[in-house]
Amino acid sequence: MENRLLADAFEILKRTLRARGMTYAMVGEALGLSEVSVKRMFAQRDCKMSRLFELCDLLDLPPEEVLQRARRTQAAAAYLPRETEAALAADASLFHFFILLREDFPAREIAKIYGLTPLDVDHYGRSLELMGLAELMPEGQIRLKVPQPIKFRPFGPLHPHVKRISQQFVLDTIDKANDEDLAFTTMGRRMLPDTVRQVVKEMAEFQSHIANLARQDQMIASDKELVSFKWTAAMGVLSYPELLEIQSVKRPAAVAS
Repeated sequence: MENRLLADAFEILKRTLRARGMTYAMVGEALGLSEVSVKRMFAQRDCKMSRLFELCDLLDLPPEEVLQRARRTQAAAAYLPRETEAALAADASLFHFFILLREDFPAREIAKIYGLTPLDVDHYGRSLELMGLAELMPEGQIRLKVPQPIKFRPFGPLHPHVKRISQQFVLDTIDKANDEDLAFTTMGRRMLPDTVRQVVKEMAEFQSHIANLARQDQMIASDKELVSFKWTAAMGVLSYPELLEIQSVKRPAAVAS
């Protein structure tokens, strides 16, 4: 399940416990766990789906309603502090490491992909920890501490990196557009400005729909089954004369009679 969604679900369960006057010790006794184990589970805000269902059943809460509520309470995307963006921008490898962690790649998997040593992983993990973005865990694990979805400032310190990644993705997608798992389409039309604004609004709604589909997949699939995807869309007023170049045809000089 997506980390942020599960974390919000645990916040809902924690508030329910407080409202009903239940302690971690009482939860542990009901589930056959020690109080320490329950505290750890709520502190890390992570568990197997079966355990989440047990917690919901204990509190007489339908799991689907808890997850729906968790989706509604997720915060809107927010910017990182500008100085944090600048620190990430100064080290492209650190920024890329952070992106993969944000996409739920385990640190061990990142190390395997890039041939990183444990010292490399420790270096990047400690760098992110100093920025307040992550926490080093036992056995080389790294847990992000970013409390809400994040976005990067337009034309901020990370803009060149984000622009390069997006441009390369679009170029690769155009070159491989015939693959069944890739889609690239482009079109130009003339329409009224208010129609353009309506289409932009519908694109934002579709983006939210995609995010919900992804959350559902993450709830039922293991990390090994999931693949990373990227959806890039651009729409705005286009001035064809500024984009396209048409040169005058050079004609042979007239021959004087």
